[in-house]
Amino acid sequence: MNKVTIRDVAELARVSQSSVSNYFHKPHKISDTTRERIRQAVQTLGFVPNDAARMLRTGTSPVVGYLAFELASATTPEIATAIEQRVSAEGMYLLMANDAGSRQREREYLRLFEQQRVAGIIVAPVGEVEDELARLRRRGIASVLSARHAVSPAQASVSTDHVAGARLAVRHLVELGRRRIGFVASSPDLQQIADRQRGALSVIEDVPGAALELVPVPERTVEAGIACAERLAERAPADRPDALFCANDLLAIGIIQSFVAGGRVRVPQDIAVVGYDDIEFAQSTVVPLTSVRTPHARLGEAAAKLLLDEIAGLRAPGAEDSGRVAERIEFTPELVVRASTAKT
Repeated sequence: MNKVTIRDVAELARVSQSSVSNYFHKPHKISDTTRERIRQAVQTLGFVPNDAARMLRTGTSPVVGYLAFELASATTPEIATAIEQRVSAEGMYLLMANDAGSRQREREYLRLFEQQRVAGIIVAPVGEVEDELARLRRRGIASVLSARHAVSPAQASVSTDHVAGARLAVRHLVELGRRRIGFVASSPDLQQIADRQRGALSVIEDVPGAALELVPVPERTVEAGIACAERLAERAPADRPDALFCANDLLAIGIIQSFVAGGRVRVPQDIAVVGYDDIEFAQSTVVPLTSVRTPHARLGEAAAKLLLDEIAGLRAPGAEDSGRVAERIEFTPELVVRASTAKT
């Protein structure tokens, strides 16, 4: 059987070959009528585009990679959706990977993306990856750090000021008169978590009589929050924190559910609770959750736009990494106050 080509599709649809190419890679450039004719021709002929051949012919890849350390988190899907929508509008495709918090796995996926010759990579890193990303740039692969502020001036990044976000949360608690603050978190070596702890400490240090207790959990899930609350409820009231600042909303939601179900700890009368991220379910908990709102969709959209700019810059004649200053975008979070910290 002869292989179906783009020329065959163009002839059957009565359009040019460039229109068929736009159908797959830049559909917004053709009319609805033309798009429908091409769709029918593709379906009739069973045509499958050969992106590998396109890459060899043009020297460009239609694929970008997104590497995240926590695909199952409540915020990653919103970020990933915004990235996918932006790159799709440019006729490109998103290849996602999850390193599950493993630095080794993170390095392996970066090498895999390199082997696949992707046009660029957005990475929410676990470890220090900027040296590796600099090497990839020299090989023509653009990159953007997501959710972490870049150190190198040559590295593009989109991040949230998590130090400022933590300050908002803990300042709110101390202004309510709380002095025994628990910071509920896992992975203190993760930069985003370390920044939140640093922001919390910066407030506590300026408040006489205030103290910050690190309350460790194995993971940032609702189940881990429930288990944490059960342990705290076993303490004598004088030995418990009178407020909890949680590293994300899932932990906070689990804690509130456990406290309310157990009946021994009242929220916020006995322990006020603040979450982080302000996910969709934060306002729907049994006690609506005060949370630090971060702009997930805007972060994803900005990361994708910045990556596309970086890709274009690397393809420009005479593009060099030496001496360049990449764009770095940082969003400012805001505090959303609800019943879990309301004054009593």
